[in-house]
Amino acid sequence: MNPQTLPKTVRTSDLYFAAYLQTIGLPLVGSPREGNRVHFEFDTSLCDYESLKALWFNGQGKVAALPFSNSIKSLKSICHM
Repeated sequence: MNPQTLPKTVRTSDLYFAAYLQTIGLPLVGSPREGNRVHFEFDTSLCDYESLKALWFNGQGKVAALPFSNSIKSLKSICHM
């Protein structure tokens, strides 16, 4: 497989940032554990991840409340498996 066709992934252990990424539509591709910590891995090959990250950490990333809440619940369930 050509390296340029491989999906780009990012990894975070920040539950709320992961919920934001999931809410805006990034596919969750993995959730590996390292000790007691869960890392969420997202495919970012079809988006401008750096812009999304900047929006979130500058307090400007906006998503609808109900889908964000549902993403938090979904990701928490992964943490408690």
